[in-house]
Amino acid sequence: MRINIIIVNIFLTSCFLLSSQEPVDLSKDPSTVSTPFYSGLNGYFSYRIPTLIQSKKALLAFAEGRKNSTSDFGNIDVVYRRSTNNGKTWEPIKILVDEDTIAVQNPVPIYVKEQNKIVLLFNVTSQSEHDILNKDYDPKDERKAFVTFSKDDGQTWSAPKNITKEVKLPHWRWHAIGPVHGIELKNGKHKGRLVAPVAISIAKGPKAYCMALIYSDDHGENWKIGAVDTNLTDNVQSNETTIVELTNGYIYVNTRDQNGGSEKKNRGESYSLDGGLSFTEPIIESNKFPSPIVQSSLLRWSTESSGKQNVLLFSTPSNTQKREDLIIMVSLDESDSWEILYKVHDGFSAYSDMVKLNNKTLGVIYETDNYKKIKFKRVKIKI
Repeated sequence: MRINIIIVNIFLTSCFLLSSQEPVDLSKDPSTVSTPFYSGLNGYFSYRIPTLIQSKKALLAFAEGRKNSTSDFGNIDVVYRRSTNNGKTWEPIKILVDEDTIAVQNPVPIYVKEQNKIVLLFNVTSQSEHDILNKDYDPKDERKAFVTFSKDDGQTWSAPKNITKEVKLPHWRWHAIGPVHGIELKNGKHKGRLVAPVAISIAKGPKAYCMALIYSDDHGENWKIGAVDTNLTDNVQSNETTIVELTNGYIYVNTRDQNGGSEKKNRGESYSLDGGLSFTEPIIESNKFPSPIVQSSLLRWSTESSGKQNVLLFSTPSNTQKREDLIIMVSLDESDSWEILYKVHDGFSAYSDMVKLNNKTLGVIYETDNYKKIKFKRVKIKI
């Protein structure tokens, strides 16, 4: 089912000008780059899975602090750093959640502007992904989900609340929130709803990856399961997912294809037309994005209703076979078409996230140097 969401009077001239230009290479300019996380900082072997959010007075960068290796399982904490100058410098690292030797993973921040409230979702697990997918285990050892809040720009946080029963069905094995920022809906009858993507698996074994959306209608206090992808027969085995709200209130869904599609088709696309309660089907195998099999990030940059253009941004590595050469792509027609706008990093680059710092500056955080560093880059957006 193909949903036509293009507004008739989109900016055709702008689209033409954009597509006729070569991407701007920003990778050679170190003056706008800082390094909030790097191997050895505070005794951590590696930092991975970066996410970003901006509150009223601070920019917050979150990551998984991995004590002993780059492995996705082990002694892992959720850590963060604050910046009060748009990421030029960072305050000392803080540990947000440490469960001794158990893995704390997948920080997913959402900003509630009217309350200056940061909502942070995350997972806790005592088992590896391999064991969760392939072995039988006691329900008490399932992957768990939690939420915590800050109302003072990340200086203090509430005690984490276990929301596993609210956001995970009993038969789901894998359950990984994000890993990327969630969104607050701004339009339509679901205005104010918080929505976050979740990677799940719905059967035993390594070939049952799917994804879902979870949502909250009370600023993150309570959560429900919304749309769920359960189709294991289509061309996309969805996994890590990123979402953005369109100007008509629809949610655009862009997901990693876990096993990789055909050549140059490592991502899938879908929409939710009802505030995250259901997906349009099937998920469309997309060749619009030159991505490898990797997590990526979407961001709403501007809207026509605010006096600007309707602009969406997408960050991803740009080699279909390798995690390298991070780029920013742009859509001026509400996700129907995409063009490469900027090259952010040359060479190894993997997971990423984005935040709008001000009306002219984008913040991009990304993994690089074979997972030894997480860098942050300020990008001037000229659209």
